[in-house]
Amino acid sequence: MLSRILIAFFLTISLTSIGQNMKFTGVVNDTINDQPLEHAVVMAVRVTDGKLLGFTRTQSDGSFELNSVPIDTMELVVTHPKFDEKRFYIIGSAENNEINIPNIILPEQATEYEEVIIYANKEPIYFRGDTLVYVADSFATKENAMVEDLLKNLPGLQVDDDGNVSSQGRKITKVLVDGDEFFGDDPTIATRNLQADGVETVEVYETEDETSGGNSEEKIQVLDVRLKEDAKKGYFGKVAGSGGANSEYFNGDPDGRLFYEGEMLANYFNKDMKVSVFALGSNTPNTGFSYRDASRFGLTNEMNGGWRSQFGGGSQLQGLPENYKGGFYFSNKFGKKKNAKVGLNYTYNDSRMTTNETRNSEYFLPDTTYTTESSDFREEKQLSHTVNFTLDYQMDSLTTLEVKSNIILREESLDEENSTDYMSASDVRTNATDVKNSSVADGLEGNVDFKLIRDFKKRNREFIAQYQFGYTEQERENFMQSNIRFFAFPVPDSTFDQKRDVLNKTNGHRGLIEYTEPLSRKVKLNFQYKLDYFTGNQSNLTYDESNGMYEDLSMLYSNDFSNTRMENRFGASFIYTDRKHTLTVGSRVRNVQIDNENNFTGEVITQDVDNILPFLRYVYKFSNSQRITFNYSTSSSQPSLTQLQPVRDNTNPNNLVIGNPDLVPNYSHSFNAFYNKWNALEQSYIWASTYMSYQNDAFSNSITYLPDGRTISQSVNVDGNINGGFYMGGGLPIFKILRLDPRVDVNYYKYNSFINEQKNTTENLGLGGNLELGLRSDTIEVSIGVSYSYNQPSSTLSAGTNQPYSLQSYSAEVFFELPARFFIESDASYTINSQRADGFNVSPFIWNAKLSKRFLSTGNLVASVSAYDILNQNIGIRRSISNNVIIDNRNQIIARYFMVGLTLRFNNNKTKVDEGGHGWF
Repeated sequence: MLSRILIAFFLTISLTSIGQNMKFTGVVNDTINDQPLEHAVVMAVRVTDGKLLGFTRTQSDGSFELNSVPIDTMELVVTHPKFDEKRFYIIGSAENNEINIPNIILPEQATEYEEVIIYANKEPIYFRGDTLVYVADSFATKENAMVEDLLKNLPGLQVDDDGNVSSQGRKITKVLVDGDEFFGDDPTIATRNLQADGVETVEVYETEDETSGGNSEEKIQVLDVRLKEDAKKGYFGKVAGSGGANSEYFNGDPDGRLFYEGEMLANYFNKDMKVSVFALGSNTPNTGFSYRDASRFGLTNEMNGGWRSQFGGGSQLQGLPENYKGGFYFSNKFGKKKNAKVGLNYTYNDSRMTTNETRNSEYFLPDTTYTTESSDFREEKQLSHTVNFTLDYQMDSLTTLEVKSNIILREESLDEENSTDYMSASDVRTNATDVKNSSVADGLEGNVDFKLIRDFKKRNREFIAQYQFGYTEQERENFMQSNIRFFAFPVPDSTFDQKRDVLNKTNGHRGLIEYTEPLSRKVKLNFQYKLDYFTGNQSNLTYDESNGMYEDLSMLYSNDFSNTRMENRFGASFIYTDRKHTLTVGSRVRNVQIDNENNFTGEVITQDVDNILPFLRYVYKFSNSQRITFNYSTSSSQPSLTQLQPVRDNTNPNNLVIGNPDLVPNYSHSFNAFYNKWNALEQSYIWASTYMSYQNDAFSNSITYLPDGRTISQSVNVDGNINGGFYMGGGLPIFKILRLDPRVDVNYYKYNSFINEQKNTTENLGLGGNLELGLRSDTIEVSIGVSYSYNQPSSTLSAGTNQPYSLQSYSAEVFFELPARFFIESDASYTINSQRADGFNVSPFIWNAKLSKRFLSTGNLVASVSAYDILNQNIGIRRSISNNVIIDNRNQIIARYFMVGLTLRFNNNKTKVDEGGHGWF
């Protein structure tokens, strides 16, 4: 009976669809000769597959009538041999099936046209050229939702726990608000603090990677949150605060701790002017910050791929965090023609982290094995002030000047205590170390970028001139005390008490000239010249303690090293573009001259390297909603000063590090392909990608194991490192209220290194997948998911690391409204860790819940009670495999705690925050 009902239902839908057609009428005019345009072709082309749905020609009076076009999402294309074509994007429906365009004017040939007209009802998803557009009000979100909540409801977008966004499996590199960055490069300030009800559309598109310095042809993904006009007038914002404690606090336990969260965001818009201020503070995992706020302080010594110093650190907040962040954002347009736009923002960041970690490491050597059991306690503080300035000045209709600059002041302190026991294969304690490290550091970073863009009356001809300057400086004072005790070796105990003064300075100049010459409407040539001049100095002076003073210079652990690098690079490329195809083929030829000087000895090592760096990019558009992209590129990067500096670093006396001034630049081949297909009417999509990189002269490690288990490592060049994989996924709506999102991942890497002067090849094959089913409406959101990952590592020197391990995870989330303006949120996850070291095969079940109630006539005041990790099972467990070592870590993290909070949202209209949505699709 059920099958008959379903068949009848789908037949009814199908029969209803038959006979529903669209009709287009209009007039095409030739404004140059002031007369109607005859014999122009009018075509209706379906977006999803490029199929021709119908066509006609204009009459002598320029009029046309195109009938019997099936209802669909399509392009209406108007062409004529003497003019450029014009396109109209049509999103058809039963209520929008007759469209009249009374005056169509085709642009002149060789003239860029800017206007794109869309005739459509407010459909939830559509394409505007190559831009995927989500209409925000078409997607239901819970009341008082933030932009991040909205993004999680948009088909094809994924948001992880750190707030990082991806679209169809590809990372979103930049998040904009109305085309501008919002408080620098941290997307969570916008996504976690702007209200979803003020969003008009969310747009996803590709653009050039400005940070690559012209080194990459690959595009980056951009997400632009476009605000409603009402949201750009007046003010809006929120103030929130909550407090609580863990269960140990209520029991009077010494581990009892109080918790707090607070945030404030206020925005003022007035036509072209935008002013925003924000402040955040928290000592819970729900900080509202990105993972970068917990990353370790450190300035790189090489400006690789741009002019921003990069910061290391993990992607998880393992430990007890404390974060404070605040700042302001200002932008406005000036001039009679509003042709100058100025942006200024300041951010203050104070991040603190206390970590307590235990680690079990198993080492596999050709003739023996041993393990280490260590505990590590760290207290870190990082403080920074960041100022960003931008200027976009439209000098005339063809010339634009862009200026970007920033300055960052940083401070850091670190206190660390580490204890490690070395155990033989027969479980005998052979030696032990106790190490204390404390350090303070401050740093300065400054960058400025001038870019002049000149267009010409000839279409696609362009000239770009750019100059960049970057400067970094860091001073660090470190005190290290270590005690090494030997139990199974006839070696005396070893004690170190040292002070280390480290000074790093780098500065770089870059000049870039680029010219594009069109040979025809479809073919153009691009030429590029780049000059880099980089200098750096790293001074590392280590002093031994004597009579309470640190005055005896230890030459073994001290060095003063300088580096100079000049690069001249010329590039040329051929670019072909038509409606279906985009092909870019080219190559860069460069010469790199490097001088590495030991200022203690006067020894200079000179390198003179020539590279040819070919690249290719091909895009085939089946339609606006279906395409496949191929990329092949080559690259080469230089070793950092830290890798080059020939000095022994004993900051960790268990793992001594020596620089290598003989390192040469690496050379990489990279290939990737990406396919995606959207069905805007059905809200379904599929995407797949494969990638591979092969690297010669890769920077690797040569590790020597001492008889007592300690190591000495040095950077070396190796050939044949490989990294590749494949992943695919999609989304499928079920009965319009459910969504099924599957994903499959396969990855492989091969890494060469040296262990005790023998070559070791480490390989790993990883398999994984996840499946999520979600239901969303105006009053309820439910999702359940399951994921599984399996890793099969191997090592040529020891079969001991050939131990597979797996991870299973099951999760569920729910939100629903109750009577009397109450609502409940809850999420749970169950994780199974398998095939790990003893004590690390754990299966925590994490359950969180929140009960809230709205007050005031607008509902903009919300009180809440929250319970986190109700079953008190939250732990930090992870496994990593490197060369011949298997490492299992357990970190102290915040477990069960309870919070009570208030949130007040406000706006100049004093109205209720709109929930946005009329159904999920």
